[in-house]
Amino acid sequence: MITTVIDQCLILLLFLIVGFVCTRKIWIHKNHMSSLSNLLTNIVLPSAILSSFNVNVADYDLNFFVTIIFISLFLVAFPFFLSKLLVSFTHMEIALKKVWVGCCTYSNILFIGIPIIGTLYGEKGLFILVIYNTISNLFLFTLGIKLYKNNVNFKSIGLSLLSPALLASFLGILLLILDISLPKTLATALKELGNMTAPLSMIITGALFGLINIKKFIVSKNIYLFCFVRLIVIPGLVFVILNSFITDKLILGVIVLSAGMPAGATNTSLATIYSDKGPETSQYVVMSSILCIITLPILMYILTL
Repeated sequence: MITTVIDQCLILLLFLIVGFVCTRKIWIHKNHMSSLSNLLTNIVLPSAILSSFNVNVADYDLNFFVTIIFISLFLVAFPFFLSKLLVSFTHMEIALKKVWVGCCTYSNILFIGIPIIGTLYGEKGLFILVIYNTISNLFLFTLGIKLYKNNVNFKSIGLSLLSPALLASFLGILLLILDISLPKTLATALKELGNMTAPLSMIITGALFGLINIKKFIVSKNIYLFCFVRLIVIPGLVFVILNSFITDKLILGVIVLSAGMPAGATNTSLATIYSDKGPETSQYVVMSSILCIITLPILMYILTL
């Protein structure tokens, strides 16, 4: 079990290193970042989202769906408001506060989450993860965009509901409800495209990371404070709060592990597209991806007690 966690984290780090080297060797230029980010958010990620709905729902009743939806809403709202509260006590510039909140709220659910949850909790655990990922994406591509983008209004939020990622989520939900399977060729193509999500997103993050001052990054107290909140405080508080209400240990385990995932690399892409804070955002993703090699196994051990 622990080996699965370490393997997935090391794979992520290898993708980061590839992106870092590409920037330092000028194989990827700074002005390429927006195009790569658009490819990720408009093609690759929607394919991964649609493929994730390829699950069997026959064994789950309405009460289960409602329970997981409410828990997922809590798992998005709680880190958001907690991080908003914490950054209000800092002297960071407003744009960096937004990055802090975004990276605390939207984590790396699919790439690290799927192999870990699948190994520990099986098909039921994966289905819970799919529901949570859908709820998270709904907020990421509406309020998340509003968070990163300046001069945004409710009309633009409405338009974001038509983003490829959300359209893929809505289509996936519809296929799930109607119990319709995609043609094998199309499903395979989408799965292959979706498999590019982790490599591409982390390569973009590593490439942006290559643009920053490494010495300042290593000694930044703000980065370590963020990782403490993202990887320890949030999953710890989620466990304490939900442990009294959730009797199903499988559901509790999936939710707590999901809460302990590192910052999602999609934050880097959105920050690149909608603001000028892509390199800064990459720092939170990189450091939390490194430190989760230590924190996730500890979380797994605690959940088995």
